[in-house]
Amino acid sequence: RAEAMVFEKSLTAMVKGIRANRGKESEYITACIQDIQKEIASKNLATKSMAVLKLAYLTMFGYDMSWSTFAVVEVMSHNKFAIKRPGYLASAISFSEGTDVGLLTINLFKKDLGSKSQYESGMAISCLSQICTPQISRDMLSDLVAMLSSSRAYLRKKTVLCLYRVFLKDPPALRTSFPKLKDRLSDEDQGVLTATVNTFLELARKNARNYLSLVPQLYHILVNTTNNWLSIKLLKIFQLLCPLEPRLPAKLVEPLTNFLNSTKAQSVEFEAIRCVLRTMPEGTELTSLAVEKLQAFLNSSDRNLRFLGLDMFKEALEKPEFKERFGDAVPLLRETVLQSIEESDTTARNVALQLLDTIVTPVVFQETVKKLLEFSKSASSNDEFLGTILRMGARDRYALVEDFAWYLLILADISRNVDSVHADEVAEQFMDIAVRVSGVRPYAVALALSLLDGGAAAAAAGTGEEEQVVVAGGLELGAPMIGACAWVVGEYHKAFDSPVEASYVKAAKALLEPKHVRSLQPATQTQCIWSATKLFLGASEVAPAAVGEVRRLMLVHLPAFVASTHVDVSERASLSLHLLAYLKEGMDPAQLASSAHLLEEPMLPVAPNAQQAVPLPEGLDLDEPFFPAEEVQQAAFAPVRADPSDPYTLAATYKDDLGLLAAQEAPRQATPAASSGSKGGDAQQSSMFYLNSKEAAGSGDATADLPADAQVAAPSAPRDPLEQMREKLAAARAAGGGAAKYEVLRDEVRAPAAAPVPSPTCGAGAVAVLAPPSDKELSELQGRLWAVCHSDSHIRVYACIRAKNARKQQLRIDLRCERVLDAEGSDPAAVVAAVALRLPPGVEAQEVDALGLVSLAAGVLQDRSPKVRATLGTAPFLTPLVFELEGELRYSLTRAGAAEPESVAVPMSIRLPSTTFLTPCPMSEDEVATYIAEHQSELLHQQAAEAMSFSLPGRAADEIGMELQGLVARCAGLCHFHGIQQQAPNQTRGQKFLLVARSPSGSASPLPGQEALPEAARIVCLCAGLPRDGAMDIRVTVKSCRKDVSSSVGAQLAGTFKELVEGRLRIAFEPSADVAA
Repeated sequence: RAEAMVFEKSLTAMVKGIRANRGKESEYITACIQDIQKEIASKNLATKSMAVLKLAYLTMFGYDMSWSTFAVVEVMSHNKFAIKRPGYLASAISFSEGTDVGLLTINLFKKDLGSKSQYESGMAISCLSQICTPQISRDMLSDLVAMLSSSRAYLRKKTVLCLYRVFLKDPPALRTSFPKLKDRLSDEDQGVLTATVNTFLELARKNARNYLSLVPQLYHILVNTTNNWLSIKLLKIFQLLCPLEPRLPAKLVEPLTNFLNSTKAQSVEFEAIRCVLRTMPEGTELTSLAVEKLQAFLNSSDRNLRFLGLDMFKEALEKPEFKERFGDAVPLLRETVLQSIEESDTTARNVALQLLDTIVTPVVFQETVKKLLEFSKSASSNDEFLGTILRMGARDRYALVEDFAWYLLILADISRNVDSVHADEVAEQFMDIAVRVSGVRPYAVALALSLLDGGAAAAAAGTGEEEQVVVAGGLELGAPMIGACAWVVGEYHKAFDSPVEASYVKAAKALLEPKHVRSLQPATQTQCIWSATKLFLGASEVAPAAVGEVRRLMLVHLPAFVASTHVDVSERASLSLHLLAYLKEGMDPAQLASSAHLLEEPMLPVAPNAQQAVPLPEGLDLDEPFFPAEEVQQAAFAPVRADPSDPYTLAATYKDDLGLLAAQEAPRQATPAASSGSKGGDAQQSSMFYLNSKEAAGSGDATADLPADAQVAAPSAPRDPLEQMREKLAAARAAGGGAAKYEVLRDEVRAPAAAPVPSPTCGAGAVAVLAPPSDKELSELQGRLWAVCHSDSHIRVYACIRAKNARKQQLRIDLRCERVLDAEGSDPAAVVAAVALRLPPGVEAQEVDALGLVSLAAGVLQDRSPKVRATLGTAPFLTPLVFELEGELRYSLTRAGAAEPESVAVPMSIRLPSTTFLTPCPMSEDEVATYIAEHQSELLHQQAAEAMSFSLPGRAADEIGMELQGLVARCAGLCHFHGIQQQAPNQTRGQKFLLVARSPSGSASPLPGQEALPEAARIVCLCAGLPRDGAMDIRVTVKSCRKDVSSSVGAQLAGTFKELVEGRLRIAFEPSADVAA
C-alpha cells in the first residue's frame, strides 16, 4: 500500500507542465527527475514503465538517463506489450556499446522473437538494430536468420533491414546469412523485396564486387517490377556494379531505354539518366537520349528539377569525353546557368556557380566575369561569386585569361571587398601573374603604385571618421592586397613609367609615409619596408637623381617601424637602416650601383610542394616558440597616454594635463606674431576649452591674409585610381590596335632531381655534404625493388618497401598478388578470391579491417591484383638488423567441380632490410672525428667490411670518377644515411665518403629480438671508391657497438651498391653505344 501512494505524473502532464513553466523549464524538469527517481524505485512495473517513458522524453532534451539502464531492462522484461514498449523505446534511445547491461537484453530478444504477436517481435527487432554490439550480433544471428523464413511478411521485412546493422557490427555474419538473404530476392511480398534490395544496395556501397553474383536476379526484378521506388534502388545498384563487369552496360541498354521513353515518374527518369551518364560509353544513342531528357530538367519550371539537372550536368561535364561529345549544348547551358545563379536557393546557386566554372571558355570569360561582378554587387553575400571568378581565372595557370591587364584590374576591384574571405587569394594571384607574365609587369607595377598612392593620398586628405576608414586599409583596399602591391612595386621597380625619378619617390612615400601602414599586419609592414629598401638599391642604378630623396624618406620614417612591438617589423626596419648606414651618402655612384646586384636574381614560380623536399633538421620543432611567453605586470596607476601632444587622450593625472598644455604652448610660441587685425583671436585659440565657430573652422587662417591670386583652391577628393588605370589601359589599347599577346610561364621551380656533380675546382681536403636524391627519385628507385614474399601452386605475393616517415613513425609497404598458372600442381580452373594478410601481433597497419586483415584482393583474383598499400607503425622496430615480418596469408580456393570454397591460411614472410629503420644523422667531418675519438672503445668497437669490384667495359676512369659521388649519394639515400665526401685532388686516385646514421630509439618492443641500441650509439660507415679504366672497386667498412649490426648493415650497403651499378636500380655506368653494340 505504501507503493500505491507514490505520486505518478503521466507523460502528457509533464509535457504540459514544461510548457506552462516558460522561462523556468530547468527548475521544473529537475523537480520532475526527482519524482521519476522515486517512481523508478517502485515495485509497480506500470509506474516504473511510465517513469522510463518520461526519461526517454527528457533524454531528447540532453538529460542523462544512464543511471536508469537497469530499470529499463527490467521494464523490457514485462509480459504486457503496453508496459514493455517504453522500455524498448528507452533502450533504443539511450543504450550504446559501452552500456554494461546491454548483454542482459539478449535473452529478452530471443524470447520476444518467438512471441505470437508480430508486433512484439517487430518491436524487439527494431530495438536490436539500434543497440546491437558485436557480441549481441553474434548471439542473435541464428535467431535473425531463422526469422527470414517467417510466414509473416512484416517480420521478414524488419529482419532484412535489421541484418544490415548486424553486418556492420559483425562482418563475418554476412557470409553465414548470405544464402538466406539472397533467397529474399524472390519474396512475393513487395515490402520484403524492397527491403532486401535496399539492404544489398547499402552493402554494395561498401564493396560492390561481392555482389556480382546477384546480377541475374536483380536484372530480372528490374525488367519486371512496376514499383518506382524499387526501380530507383535497382538502378543505384547497377551503377555500382557496371564498372566491375564490362558486359553489364550492354545488357542494360534495353531497360534503360524503356525507362527514358515510357516512365511518367520523374524520379525514375532522373535515376535512369544518371545511370546512363555514369555507366554507358559516350557516343551511343542512349547517351544522346539521356542528355536530351536532362535538358528538359534544366528548362523545367520546378526549382527542384532544375537543381537536379544542374547537378547532373556538373557531374557529366567532369568527363572530358562527354564535354567533347556534347560541346554544342554548352552555349545554351551557359545561358541557363547564368539565370540559375540568381536563384534565391543557396544550394542551387552554388551548384550553378560550380557548373559555370566548368563550362566557361576563353571567348566568353570576360563577359562571364562582368556578369558575376554585377551579381556580386546586388547580393547580400558576394564571396561565392568572387570565389568563382578567382577559380576560373587561376584554372590551368590562367588558361582562360587572354588579357592579363584587364584581369589585374578585376583583381584590384575584388580586393576592395575588405571583408572578403578571398582577400589572400586575390593578393596571391596578383603577385603570381606579375611573376609569370613578364609582358604585363609594366602595367602591374603602374597599377600597384596607383593603388598604393591612392591610399596614401586619401590618408593624407582624410580627417575624423573618414581617416578611420583610410586607416582600415586606404581607399577600402584589403590589407593582403596592400602587401601584394608593395611586393610588386619593390620587385619590378625597373618597369616604372617615365619620369622614373618621380615614380621612385612616389612609391617610397606610399610605402612608408601613410600612418595606416603601421597599423597593418606585421607581414604586410615587413613587405612595405623591404620594398622601400629595394627601391633605394635599385634607384642607384636606374634613377640616381632619386636616391637622395628615397634615402631621406627612409631615414625619417624607418625609426617608427624600429619601435614596433612586432619583432619581424623591427628587425627588418633595423636591417634597412644598417644598409643605409653602410651605403653612405656621397658614396661613389658606381659602388652604390653595384649594391643593386644584391636583389638582382629574378623570382620564379615555385611548386606548392617544393618545401616538402627540403629535409627538416633533426630535433627542430617549428611549432615550438623560441622563448616562453612572458606576462607583463602592469601598474595599477600607470599613465595611459602614449602621446602627450594628443588633445583627445584621457589624462591620468594633473601632471599629464599640465604636460598637455605645455606641449600645445610650445609650437604656438614658435609661430610668428599675427597681424593686429586678429587681436583677441589668439587669446581665444590658446585655450584648450575654446571651440571655433563653423565659419572660422571653414575659412582657415593660413589663407585668410593671402592675396586673391595666391590663394590655393581647396584640394578635391582623390580620383578613383582604378578608374584612372582603366582609362590608361583603354587609351593604350586604342593607340596600339588592340589587346597585347602575353607569354605565360606555366612551369614551376621544383627540387633538384639528382645529386650535384662534384666541382673539379675543389682542392685536396675539401669537404662536401652529399645532397640526397629528391623524394621523387628515391620513390622511383624504391618502386623497382619488388621481392617475392610468398609463392605456392595457386598464388604469388610480392612486396616492396617504400617511403618511411620518421616524424610520424610510419613505414609504407606496397603489396601485390597474382595467380600462378604454370607451376607444378597449379589448377587453372580453380578460383582464388578474398586474398588478405594478417600481420603478426605487435605490428599495426592503418589499412586493416575489422577482422585485423589487410585486403590484397577483395573479390575474385583474375590475373594480377592492383597495388595495395600497408602503412605500418615503426615504433616496435628497434634493432637495425634484418627482420622477417612473419604474417599469415589467407584466401578462399574453389577447385574445379567443388561446390563450396575452402579457406586457405599459409605463413608469409616480408623481409625488412637492416637499414629500413635507420635515420640520417647530419654531422660535419669534424664532429664525426670527435665522436669516433670519444666513443671508439665503447660504441664503435665492432666493425665489418665488404669489398666489391665491378666491371664497366668501355668506361674511362675519369668518367667513372665523375659519377661516383652520385652513386654514393643514392646509396646513402636508399639506406637512410647522411653522407660526407672527402674529395681527392685527382678523381682517378680514389674518393672517400663518410656515412652516418642513428638507430631507432625506444624502451621496449612486443616483437622478439628487438632491443634498442644505446642512446648515443651511431652507425658510422667509411666508403672508399677507386675508379679504373673499365672497372671500379668499392670498399665499405661499418662500425657500431654490435658485431651483428655492423655485418648486417654492411651487407645491405653492399647489396644496394650492386643493385645501383648492375642490378634493378642501374641508372648510371651504362656502357657506351659502341660497347653495347
